[in-house]
Amino acid sequence: MTRLKRDSIGYLVVIGFCVLLITWAIPVYTPAYPGYGASPALVGYVAAGVMLFMACLSLARVLVALRFGRPIPSREREFPEDLDDGAGFTQVGRVNLRHLASLMLPCLLLLVAIGYLGYELTSFVFLMLLQFAIGSRRWLQSVVVSISLVVVLFVVMRYGFGVPVPGPQYFL
Repeated sequence: MTRLKRDSIGYLVVIGFCVLLITWAIPVYTPAYPGYGASPALVGYVAAGVMLFMACLSLARVLVALRFGRPIPSREREFPEDLDDGAGFTQVGRVNLRHLASLMLPCLLLLVAIGYLGYELTSFVFLMLLQFAIGSRRWLQSVVVSISLVVVLFVVMRYGFGVPVPGPQYFL
């Protein structure tokens, strides 16, 4: 499989995930709008919208280049180690679908669990899993980063923007 095909599949997976978030997950798992501050769904829609836009833009670039016969540089369509000039580095720019799935699975679990366990606990576990998935093996550092991010995001969303966080509340 060429790099161009694998990247295109990766873009399509991200597009499908974003469409799933926008059409199902965010509307179903977002608490009701209390009538003040920003809508609780705002951050989710903005994040999913930006990811969707960027993935569509990347896929469109590839499709337009193929449609109009514009040459795509060999460094963008083949893996670096497959280049004839031998100037490649083995992992640069490669989309690893298994790695992508290992990052998306905690996101899906977060969406389901946040309604039952609450924002604080679910976000802490999510961040720990995400750090493990990207290769962090320092547990103390992961705990400190996770707790810090959860507290900062909770304070900013709840008290800064006035957005009620979903799920049961442990800290008010």
